[in-house]
Amino acid sequence: MKNSSHRLCDQLLFLSVALVLLTEVNGKLPKGPLKTMSLPVLEDTTVPLMIYLFIPSNSAVKTFNITDGDQDTLRIEDGVLYLNKTLDRETQAVHKVQIVGLNEKQEVAEGPAMVTIIVQDINDNQPSFVETEYKGVVWQNSRPGKPFMKVEAEDLDDPDTPNGQIQYSITQQLPNTGIMFFEINKDTGAISTTQEGYELLDPLKESQYDVIVDAQDAAKIPLSKSIVVTIAVKENLWKSPGKIDVTENSTDPFPQTITKVQWNTPGAIYDLKQKDKRRYPDFPFVIDASGNINVTKPLDREEISEYVLLAFALDENRDNLEDPLEILVSVKDINDNSPLCQEQVTFLEVQENEQRGSVIGTVIVKDFDEDGTKNSNLQYKIIDQEPKIPEPDMFQIDEYNGNIKRFNGNLEKKNAPNYFIRVQATDQLGTAGGLSTVCMVNISVIDINDKIPIFEKMEYGSITLLETTPLDQVVMEIQATDDDEPLTGSSEILYTIVDGDENGTFKIRTEERTNRGFVQLSRRLDFETRPVYRLNISATNPEPLVTGVYYNASSFTSLFVNVTDDDEPPSFMEPVYHVWIFENVSKGELLLKVDAADPEGGNISYQLTHDPLKWFKIKDKTGEIFVNDILDAEKERIYKMMVTATEKDNPRKKSTVDIFVHLRDVNDNRPKLAEDTSSFFICMPGDEEKKVIIHAADDDVELGPPFKFALGPVPGKQLTILPINDTHATVTLKLGKHEAESNYQIPVIISDSGTPPLQGKEFMAVKVCKCTESKVCFIPLDDDSSYSKVGLAVGILLGTAAVIALILLVVFLKMKPKKQEKLDPYRMELTDKEAAPLTTA
Repeated sequence: MKNSSHRLCDQLLFLSVALVLLTEVNGKLPKGPLKTMSLPVLEDTTVPLMIYLFIPSNSAVKTFNITDGDQDTLRIEDGVLYLNKTLDRETQAVHKVQIVGLNEKQEVAEGPAMVTIIVQDINDNQPSFVETEYKGVVWQNSRPGKPFMKVEAEDLDDPDTPNGQIQYSITQQLPNTGIMFFEINKDTGAISTTQEGYELLDPLKESQYDVIVDAQDAAKIPLSKSIVVTIAVKENLWKSPGKIDVTENSTDPFPQTITKVQWNTPGAIYDLKQKDKRRYPDFPFVIDASGNINVTKPLDREEISEYVLLAFALDENRDNLEDPLEILVSVKDINDNSPLCQEQVTFLEVQENEQRGSVIGTVIVKDFDEDGTKNSNLQYKIIDQEPKIPEPDMFQIDEYNGNIKRFNGNLEKKNAPNYFIRVQATDQLGTAGGLSTVCMVNISVIDINDKIPIFEKMEYGSITLLETTPLDQVVMEIQATDDDEPLTGSSEILYTIVDGDENGTFKIRTEERTNRGFVQLSRRLDFETRPVYRLNISATNPEPLVTGVYYNASSFTSLFVNVTDDDEPPSFMEPVYHVWIFENVSKGELLLKVDAADPEGGNISYQLTHDPLKWFKIKDKTGEIFVNDILDAEKERIYKMMVTATEKDNPRKKSTVDIFVHLRDVNDNRPKLAEDTSSFFICMPGDEEKKVIIHAADDDVELGPPFKFALGPVPGKQLTILPINDTHATVTLKLGKHEAESNYQIPVIISDSGTPPLQGKEFMAVKVCKCTESKVCFIPLDDDSSYSKVGLAVGILLGTAAVIALILLVVFLKMKPKKQEKLDPYRMELTDKEAAPLTTA
């Protein structure tokens, strides 16, 4: 159905297009040879309209003609294809004609070709709604964004162009609350609630809303249509019933209906699940098709006190119609659990002097019925006591918390060391019908520390000890007694020296079973330092005395110790001596002074009792040691000697001390070539380049490597030297071609690492010689005399004998047991500056 105002606009547009096309007839009318093609034409274009000019490809063609198709709508004149009728895309979107080219005889000279006219759409159709009115129902608290109804409009224009594509919008909501409760999907027309509508729609406040929905196409100059949609708001029936109470251990038949849920409209499918699968291994609830929720078996509150259920309303595809409802099922308690004693026997202790009314312990009883109810609240009472001395009610129990208190009579451990009482605990606060249990309590009477230790002697006299008395030797036994309970903290005795032993020379060990004390030495006695001790000793308990009882003189005793002198050998001030000196120290220079003392104050003389190289001497009166000879670090880096100190009045009393002299190296040896790299040979003619490896050595262990190498000049020869590591270098020899054997002495200058360094000049012997097939120098015999032959034979015999003797010596040494080398703990490791020797190349 075309709108008249928009049609007038379209007519003007078509006239403009026609004017353009007519202009193109004289200018740019599309043209070309006859062939199958498609040509676009706007619908409702003013006619006649020239569409296309066909140009003959064959010179025989004189005219074009339509032989088949819509000849009423299209015609061809002078090769121009004309539109005769106004086109309507909604009536017919495609028009086809078959065209041929004819010669003078009206015979087909070109073609046929099918030409298709595609009618292009213009926006000449207004959207229209499929229904004349729309009414819908929305339920209170409908989930936002979930459609509850839908409107639909259609447009006859081309759906593949914006002219036929419809978008929906809500332009107005009545009554106008200032808040939009509804929204529409612009592409589908589905209507749903907004978040505000989900929260605020209330049928008690407003039961119906009218919304104006506009359907508009997407053209540049759009056409639209509006319709009023009526929406009724109804109360939401999909509500949680809240907390449901179910009494535990019901004896009624099962299943039992406990509540019901209902969807807003008939036909919903109901489902029931547990919120936390891990909490309920067994799920005793089901829901039927009517929404009735049933419990399938008796519940036990002590096992699970509450369940959280999720009720679902589903459509025919089992998709959620709404969010699930959360339902709390609380299991109501009944008094089905008797109280239970936490311990089979509760063990408590009470001191003899415990005051009346003091709490001595608690009987712990559990009731697994619901906390905070009469079913789990208990009443306690003592129903029996054994023994019943000196009173039958020695103890009392708090009626509602189970605290046991000291109540009556006097406690004496020797008369009744233990009491056994029976406590009855009843739930429902002890009322009739309550469940009860009996708990056993064992109360041990603890002896109090009201007796002090008493020594059997007030004094233990005096004892005499040699100053050499061994440590931990028992020098005296003492004894105190305590009348409190044996083998307890009240009767255990601790012996302490409270006076007369400030340095802790003595200690006292207690024998646990008898409380006997053993006086022992913990440090060495020294007559010269302290010859007499007067020890004051106390006897106490680890457990505190009760109030009003105190230690007195009976808990103290004394012991006199006299220390006797023993002639002891001299003692050096140091257990071992170490001294460091340079090896070039002058003869007569003082090395060190050793000191020894005689505990008895006698005179001492000193002797060097071990000095294998006689490098030192000592003054016998002072202990001063002097250098006596030239020292050599290359012989001994750590030199050990021993000094003996002897009492002059008693030569049998002597002591010896070790002295280690650490010799520091000085740079007093020049570096030199190692023997194994001091000579080489080159096979004639000797014109090739020869590389040899040399090795330097130095008797100074600390001041040898790293070495520096240089070569002296050899006229007419090319020589180079390059270091390999700290001790080795490569010498490259280019001696040239030789026609006769020759000998060379090549100077090698080697510098060590001393400060300043020492330099050694060595000569490396190089022989250019004739060589054998094995590439070694050939050495001919001087003559063939009989004397030479005899000498050769004797040499061979002597060599053979030497080899045999060497073999016998090795066998003998292998058979002889090896002595284990004694390790010197003070010997230092050799320096690691020198690298391992390299094999001569």
